[in-house]
Amino acid sequence: MRWAITFITLWLGLILEATLFQIPPMNAIHPDFVLVILVLVALMRGSNTAVVMAILIGLIDDICYGSFIGLNAFAFGIVAYFAAAVFSQFLQRNLAVTFFTTVALTFLHTWVTYGLMRLFQMTADPAHYALSESLQTMIVNGVLVLLLYPAYVKLLRDRRGGRYDARGSVDAS
Repeated sequence: MRWAITFITLWLGLILEATLFQIPPMNAIHPDFVLVILVLVALMRGSNTAVVMAILIGLIDDICYGSFIGLNAFAFGIVAYFAAAVFSQFLQRNLAVTFFTTVALTFLHTWVTYGLMRLFQMTADPAHYALSESLQTMIVNGVLVLLLYPAYVKLLRDRRGGRYDARGSVDAS
């Protein structure tokens, strides 16, 4: 059931990015709902769920809105994997760790997509443009994770009685 909820929220985030935030004056900010939700999924559900969801939603994004298939699937997969790897290193998973991880992975995501687009000659944007876009997106995603964190902790947290899950990792309660 949580897989379905997770996928539906990722899909809704993708729809919001592609519709509402493309219309002026909302297009002045570019929140990456999918990236923020993937980081929260990696925090709450682990690497397997996050990477599978990242690749699925990335392929949907590539098919519907992308310039070539595989770019977002690869970039979101990397983000989900590194988010889960970062969270596995911390015993205490809290808002501060999630905030800094989201900001850092937003930077990584922007530069991975920019690098692949330059590699395949799909963009001629200079590096300083990618830097300014990444800094702006980092700020917006940082605010977005602060807003979404409490809701996703309640939505995706493991509701079993103990503090530790079956794998022995600490629950984020």
